[in-house]
Amino acid sequence: MVEQVTGHPAADWATSDALVVEQSRGVVPASSWLIDAARSASRSARVLQLLTPEHSGLTYPMELLLRDAGAEWIVQEDDERFRRGFDGVPSRWNGTRFVRDPDRPSPPPAESAITSGDLEVRITTVHPAAKPVRFGADAEAALWALTGREPTGWGNAEPVTRPWSADELTWHCRNRAPGRTRVIVAGHGVVGQVHVSPADAGTIEETKLSGPAVGTLRPEQADALAERLAASARMMLVAVHPGRRGGVRSSEPSRPALPYGLLVGQEMVAARGTVHAGQAPAARVVGFGSGDRSAVWCVLNGGRRPPYEQLSDVLRHFALPDTL
Repeated sequence: MVEQVTGHPAADWATSDALVVEQSRGVVPASSWLIDAARSASRSARVLQLLTPEHSGLTYPMELLLRDAGAEWIVQEDDERFRRGFDGVPSRWNGTRFVRDPDRPSPPPAESAITSGDLEVRITTVHPAAKPVRFGADAEAALWALTGREPTGWGNAEPVTRPWSADELTWHCRNRAPGRTRVIVAGHGVVGQVHVSPADAGTIEETKLSGPAVGTLRPEQADALAERLAASARMMLVAVHPGRRGGVRSSEPSRPALPYGLLVGQEMVAARGTVHAGQAPAARVVGFGSGDRSAVWCVLNGGRRPPYEQLSDVLRHFALPDTL
């Protein structure tokens, strides 16, 4: 049985299994009330399901919100046909939530090329507990490399309302929101998220950015970003997402982001030595630093093997989990 608008002010339907939020906007952002709806669903052990028409798209922070919350994007094709927005799996309403429809086959994802789509940059940095921390520095470095400018703003939801200040972002993460903290960052044609979480060795900062289009970044700019972060980042992955253009994810099913390059930080290089690192199975391997303070930038856009397979080879070479 479906109850009308009972589980959360943003929910159009609430059942024992799901909070369903309908949005017919052309672009659905990670608004404050959708973020709160995701939290409410999690607290009540229900799944948040975002229901949109086919023409709707999601901002990158909204994508991350759904994935981080274990939520789902459901696309309505017509009065009776539904599918999941990310992978196209046919869905149906079972009385309490949308579930996979076993009577309809899943369409194959559209073939993708590394020459089209938006850039995607993911950076992981571990800040030791004994050292002073300035959160947002990775986002600044990436924005300068991608756009030639610093970020324009940050906030807890879209649209961001605070002018960019890494110092204020750091204060927010340390004092106003202790523990796990997620903030949205925006720049010229780039949007994403900074996620800060405590760890045994200190604090983990994960930066995820999307945009601009792949053709706007020259290889030497990506190399420069890798060199800039080589002394601090544990890892950086630069990829191209074929289903995202202009910072908006289309509801057309697509394959995951195609990897372009992987930066392996000093800690992981030191574990097996620089000679081993230089033998990474990539199209191009660039070393930064020396001795125990060496990092390597592995470029994957070459050779006959697909970029996914090249990335898996590099991850195995460094004994890293194949779950980036």
